[in-house]
Amino acid sequence: MKVKVISVFRDKFTGQYYNPGEVIEVHEESRVLDMENRRLGERIEVKVPEEKKEVKISLFEKEFEKKTLIDALKSIGVQASGNMKEETLLGKVAEFDEESTAKLKEALGIE
Repeated sequence: MKVKVISVFRDKFTGQYYNPGEVIEVHEESRVLDMENRRLGERIEVKVPEEKKEVKISLFEKEFEKKTLIDALKSIGVQASGNMKEETLLGKVAEFDEESTAKLKEALGIE
């Protein structure tokens, strides 16, 4: 885990000196606790990225994950990508004729 040095000290194992503000990697929990107790360093919280919530899109009175809709559009030959906004995807669907709409419904497993 990462530890931020808050007071000058010499590592008892390597003999290396550390200065305040340095960030070092310490693998043993007991060593980190010792450094914290002696006010030599403090652990840095490593922020774990939050999982992205899958965007749901309402279409044909049902909800679909954005990825599912994109895959269905691609399967019927329509250009679509994951970085497109939901409004853009819905706009593409709104421009469909009856035949294209039927193909999309079939690709999505509707009817």
